[in-house]
Amino acid sequence: MTTRLFLTAVLLALVGCKSAPEARPEAKPPELPKQDLQVVTQTLTDVSVKITGEVLAGDEALTLTGADVEFVVDGEVRSTKAEPLSLSLAPGQTAPFSFDESFTYVKDTEDLKAMDARGGSLLFALRGNLKGTVQRDVIGADGKPSRQAVAIELPFARSREVRTPRLPHLKMGEFEAGRFSESEVQAVFHLQVVNPNPFPVTLSSITYEVSLAGKKVADGTQGQGIKTAIAATDVFDVTAVMNEETHGKDVKKIIKGLVVPYEVKGEMKTALYSEPLEARGEIRLKPQK
Repeated sequence: MTTRLFLTAVLLALVGCKSAPEARPEAKPPELPKQDLQVVTQTLTDVSVKITGEVLAGDEALTLTGADVEFVVDGEVRSTKAEPLSLSLAPGQTAPFSFDESFTYVKDTEDLKAMDARGGSLLFALRGNLKGTVQRDVIGADGKPSRQAVAIELPFARSREVRTPRLPHLKMGEFEAGRFSESEVQAVFHLQVVNPNPFPVTLSSITYEVSLAGKKVADGTQGQGIKTAIAATDVFDVTAVMNEETHGKDVKKIIKGLVVPYEVKGEMKTALYSEPLEARGEIRLKPQK
């Protein structure tokens, strides 16, 4: 009896092994073999970036429907967005993806001034998850497999270092002046906007006021909407005229003295930032021959 029971147990075990389902190898998941981040444009306050990459489907058909995107500055999340995406890939297929994003990275005037004082660089990063589904055989409660869409997420992250924004400055440059007659003097003052940034700075306006010999002779506005040159100095000319119309009959006496005091006041305005200018001096005229 003992031998019969042993043989019976062995046979049942063999039958059980043959009837047990074979373990299926786990499907290769999708992946992102390539990723890259580019800074398209940068201003004092905003930045446009583009992330590009490739999606490689694994052993299952893949559909991507969107992405959650975070914009990060020096480790701090500044903005989040949800972006639509429409990609369908067969198993093993590769397809490109990209997102163009624009963000504000400077909070306010004080933030901009603090960055200027700090100098150095900033680390911009774009990160998040591509979201979609894979088609997978799932064993149901009845023990039978059925093809179903199973949700997945593919994380992405790339960063790029950029120069910290620096404040532009309004300065008084050289000037030219001369006597056109015994009753008229003309002067051209050169207002300089110095942009230390590796990107253009858009000016809102440059307002100015010029006084000669104690009386205002010119005022106005220049530079609205102009983009300054990259890492360069832009010059804006302001012309001022002193004559009998501005100073009456006393103009001849002033000019005869060969010294004309001047005063130039101005203000440069950009997004979130403005800077005043005040300059005084003397125009020294050459005596007539």
